[in-house]
Amino acid sequence: MAKTKELFKDVRDKIVDLHKAGMGYKTIAKQLGEEVTTVGAIIRKWKKHKITVNQFGAPCKISPRGVSMIMIT
Repeated sequence: MAKTKELFKDVRDKIVDLHKAGMGYKTIAKQLGEEVTTVGAIIRKWKKHKITVNQFGAPCKISPRGVSMIMIT
């Protein structure tokens, strides 16, 4: 199913704050009225990138490892 709406930054930050406070995905989802999968996706993104906002622009066409491989040769 396609993404239907984008959450505001304050809602995303609230999800992360509640997670830091020790609450689980289901509890956070029920309290804020969001889907458990949405809460999980936001928390996973925060754990990986330490940001909650969406990425702006297109992703890089080549990875940092690919760049270093090109520079070596």
